Amino acid sequence: MIFLWNISIVCCLLFHIIHGEIFTSVYKLSILANEEGKLLRAFKKYIATQIRDQRSISLELQRLLNDLESAVTDSSQNPRYAENPINSFHLLGRFIYKWPVVYSNILCAECRLDDAALYLNTTYQIVSMNIVHWPGEYDVKASAQALLRLRTFYYFNIDKAINGILFDEQCQPLNPSQVLKIIRIAIDSNLLNEAKLWCEALLRILPFTSYQDENINDLAINRFLAAIYNQAGMHKKAAGVLLELTQSGYSEVDQEYEFYKNSINETDEKQNIALVAEEYDNHYKQLCRENRKSPREYSKLYCYSSVTSIPYYNAKVEIANLQPKILVFHDVISETEASYLRQEGSKKFTRSTVVRTGNYRTVADSIRISQTAWLYDGPGIAEKTTHRVGLLTGLATKSSPRFSNTEAYQIVNYGIGGMYHPHHDAFEKPLWGPPNKNDPLELIGTGDRIATWMFYLNDVKVGGATVFPNVNARVPVKKGSAAFWYNLLPSGENDHRVLHAGCPVVIGSKWIGNKWIREGGQMLQRPCDLNP
Repeated sequence: MIFLWNISIVCCLLFHIIHGEIFTSVYKLSILANEEGKLLRAFKKYIATQIRDQRSISLELQRLLNDLESAVTDSSQNPRYAENPINSFHLLGRFIYKWPVVYSNILCAECRLDDAALYLNTTYQIVSMNIVHWPGEYDVKASAQALLRLRTFYYFNIDKAINGILFDEQCQPLNPSQVLKIIRIAIDSNLLNEAKLWCEALLRILPFTSYQDENINDLAINRFLAAIYNQAGMHKKAAGVLLELTQSGYSEVDQEYEFYKNSINETDEKQNIALVAEEYDNHYKQLCRENRKSPREYSKLYCYSSVTSIPYYNAKVEIANLQPKILVFHDVISETEASYLRQEGSKKFTRSTVVRTGNYRTVADSIRISQTAWLYDGPGIAEKTTHRVGLLTGLATKSSPRFSNTEAYQIVNYGIGGMYHPHHDAFEKPLWGPPNKNDPLELIGTGDRIATWMFYLNDVKVGGATVFPNVNARVPVKKGSAAFWYNLLPSGENDHRVLHAGCPVVIGSKWIGNKWIREGGQMLQRPCDLNP
């Protein structure tokens, strides 16, 4: 059966998808990787049908199948494929730059569509519904920025990363074209030192790659490197990079060399590329890489068995910091309970937001890369785990339609290089002050967030620790554990010592469940004290 399709119908099929910020959730990227396998099977069926019926296949379609088959087979069969940021960069790139070319070649205007082509289109529509949001160029750019961010935090080896090894884990190698895209994005983001490092790595690796592109060679990469130095105010260095290339016969190189040479001003000439804020190393980044407490500080930390109001129910508690006290409760949530919170949360995910100081409005921001869902306590697991939080902390945690002791669970899944920069959980809206008008009805009049309880709902292979820069404390991600700390001093004032952050996730899919406990109802459990 053969149909003749009008261009307007094809356009409708190809471009009706709403774009979303898929890079902000590794969970959603994993769905994308799994669904890509369906697209590959439909594409291979189409090619097999054309061969069987002795129809011609364009060289472009053959090339695309060769490019896609191995990578997509891996991505769709490996459930942890998208947990590696380099793999995710590849995945998003295929959805933006390769699959649309497949469809434009098969579902083109005035194309004759046989059953195999119609099957491919049907598969496309099913996949589009399953992933909800089709990736956009913004996702590719954000995934490249995530790689740059991870490099500035964890100092991974760029040469190894390009060759497909990140923290000793195998991933898809980056071809020179993809590396150049990362370099361009670094330049656009004013991360000139990072751009220089990736350029230099590409120059080292290029002689050993089999990638063929006449536009990507030593000359082209050195021109990029010279442009980076020039943008950084190092005009003499820029001219020096191109000096040996002026005899290559390219007038553009000669013109650029003359421009850089004429821009040299000895009094103003920069000696090094100036780092921007994102590139500076600091205590926060150092804590993300490793523990920073001295042996003397560590010697004062210990573990103990904590009693509860139920005689036979004790908790395994580790002290991560003494003053202020930051505790880690081990084995306090089962795999069944954690899986329930993950599954229920995944149904309601939206881009995570931050609260703006002053107007207390919530907005999406690059300082927080994750997706969030809110789960209210109801009969079952959510209510049961909230009750357990109360047993373990000694605080009131009852949920109710008015004057609730706790907020709903905030279930969070982090994205590519997902993190949350240093922040406080408290709003500085105390119980004795005017009610926070942005609070939901059940929380109006309940005051500020007196304490934070954070369930770790799964393990993360590399990165993702919760760190407290002001007190030099670090809590690594451990499935089944929970971190607990007070956000307020006994006087009700914000405790600025518990400034904390979620470190960027390198490899893995980090899930947490936050339960914020309010001041209301805690008068007997944690009495006020004028002495902090």
